[in-house]
Amino acid sequence: MGESGMNVLITGGTGFVGTAVATRLLEEGHDVAVTGRNGLSSLLGRDRFRTITCDTTVAGPWQEEVARSEVVINLAGRSIFTRWNEEKKAEIVESRLLTTEHVVNAISPSAKTVLLSASAVGFYGDRGDTLLAEDDAGGDGFLAELCKRWEAEAMAASAKGVRVVIMRFGGVLGLGGGALDAMLTPYKLGLGGPLASGEQWFPWIHMDDLVDALIFLMGCDSAEGPVNFCAPYVVRNKDFSKALAGALGRPAPFPIPLFALRLAMGELGGEIIASQRVVPEKLSSWGFSFAHPSLEAALENILRGKS
Repeated sequence: MGESGMNVLITGGTGFVGTAVATRLLEEGHDVAVTGRNGLSSLLGRDRFRTITCDTTVAGPWQEEVARSEVVINLAGRSIFTRWNEEKKAEIVESRLLTTEHVVNAISPSAKTVLLSASAVGFYGDRGDTLLAEDDAGGDGFLAELCKRWEAEAMAASAKGVRVVIMRFGGVLGLGGGALDAMLTPYKLGLGGPLASGEQWFPWIHMDDLVDALIFLMGCDSAEGPVNFCAPYVVRNKDFSKALAGALGRPAPFPIPLFALRLAMGELGGEIIASQRVVPEKLSSWGFSFAHPSLEAALENILRGKS
C-alpha cells in the first residue's frame, strides 16, 4: 500500500462501521474522505480527514472524489432496523443500489482502484443448520434478494479492471451502534432472551476484527469476490443470549415469541430470526487471524474494556 498512505473514500462513512474504519485508516496515515447526509462526524478536526455532505443516491460532484481515490469503501445504506412499509423498503433498496451504481460509474477504467463494498450474511436467507461458505448460493426473502442485487452492482466494477471485494457482514458487535447496542438496554434490565425458538444460528463479528479484516483485504492483492465477515465460531441465538446475559450479570428468562417480534417489527421480525450458519472460509484460508474468535471473550472485551 505504500508508506505515504493512500486516498480512501468511505461512502456512508459517518456511521457506526464507517467511523471505526476511518479511525484506523487515519491512524495508519491514509487520507480519508467520508460521505454522509449531514456531514457530521466524531472525527471532524482530525488531520487528513474530510467530510462530504451529499446524497449518494443522486449523481453529483461527490463522484469526483471516487475518481481520485485509490480505495473506495462502500458502506452507504439506510438502516434496515425500522418498521418496514413499501416506502421504507424502497429507501433501503435504493440507498444501496443507487449509491453503488454511482460509485461504479465514477471509477475511471484507467485507475487501479480497489472497491470494498458492503453486503450482509442476509444474502444466504434462512438456511437452517447448513454450513454456508462464500461459494454457496444466495437464499430467498427481501434481504437475500437485496444483497444479490447490491453485490451485482458492485461486481460490475470488475469489468473496468477494478479489484472488487464484497464484505458480507454478520452481526457487528461493538459499542455505539450495531446489533449489540440495540440489545444492551433490555438485557441490562433483565428483560432479554432468545428470539423465537433460539435455535437459529447467529453469525457475528467483533468490530475490531471487522476493521482488521478490511485492512487485511485492502492489502491482499489476490483477494476478490464475496468474503464472509464473521467470527469462526458461529453460535445459536439462544447461546448468544445466554452469553450476553452472563457478561452483564443479568438473567435472560424471557424468550421472545415470533408473534411478538412480528407485532413489534412487522416483516423485519420474520427476517431477523433467519438461521445462517456462516463460516469465514476465505479469510481463514488466506491466513487472517481473528483477535476475538470466541463470543464470550469478545463480549467481555467490549463490555468490560479488557483486551
